[in-house]
Amino acid sequence: MRLTHSSHHTEDEIIAELDWLNYLIGHGVSASRPILSQNGRLTECHTAGESYFIASVFEYAPGHFIDENNPREWNPQFFRTFGRTMGRMHSLTKHYCDAHLRQKRPHWYEDILLQHAEDYLPSEQRWAAAELEKLLARFSINVPTVDSYGLVHGDVNPTNFHVQDGKLTLFDFDDCAYNWFINDIAVAIPLYSDMFAEEGWQGRLTEFIQQYMRSYEEENHLDESWLEVLPNSLRLQCLINLIACHASNVPNSRYRSFYELVLRIAQQGHPLFAYDFRRAYESEH
Repeated sequence: MRLTHSSHHTEDEIIAELDWLNYLIGHGVSASRPILSQNGRLTECHTAGESYFIASVFEYAPGHFIDENNPREWNPQFFRTFGRTMGRMHSLTKHYCDAHLRQKRPHWYEDILLQHAEDYLPSEQRWAAAELEKLLARFSINVPTVDSYGLVHGDVNPTNFHVQDGKLTLFDFDDCAYNWFINDIAVAIPLYSDMFAEEGWQGRLTEFIQQYMRSYEEENHLDESWLEVLPNSLRLQCLINLIACHASNVPNSRYRSFYELVLRIAQQGHPLFAYDFRRAYESEH
């Protein structure tokens, strides 16, 4: 069961999420299926003063979180499954119609974290909001097309899927929004992995990109020029994570070490912010 406060998403927004999720599952995407209530509804509401909570229930995703340090799980075969899953979702979203919904899912740039970044950041980190504005301006230059922009999961990272016997099952579509496909792909890149502290990380990353994108291409075509945008997408992801940490008070929680990692990368940079993903992918061809 998932409980969502109306200040985060309205009931109609959640119904839009679950409608798209059912569409994906109905067309072959492996994900946790929503379960209807005894009243035959996807959602049930509980009033709390002038606001309310929305309950939704899902089938349990079989398996467990993937162990990125276990080569029997984190390997080329998994990279291909991962890429194929994402490609399938992006291909399907091109044909999804939301005209029947009372409220559609938002566009990514409407997120309150992006709209009010300065309100969440401490004064000594306001530079992050200024850099965020520059990145948003860069993305605004691009013209959305059905082949590059659509409704996406938005948070396909190792904490939002389970694996079992080589099968990947997605869950937590709470952040789904209309976004650039390349930004959705960026979340899958292991930006915070320990691999970047080890020798030979370039080879391991190249293997990941090649296997992931080759299988993605089997399901959906994304012009290779978008790989040149991927460093900006990763930088954007890092800044959003920094703002989200403050919005959720992570610096004062047991997850402070993650906040410190995000802050360090936001301040000092990361090898992937200057990595030539297109060259790495095309080196196989």
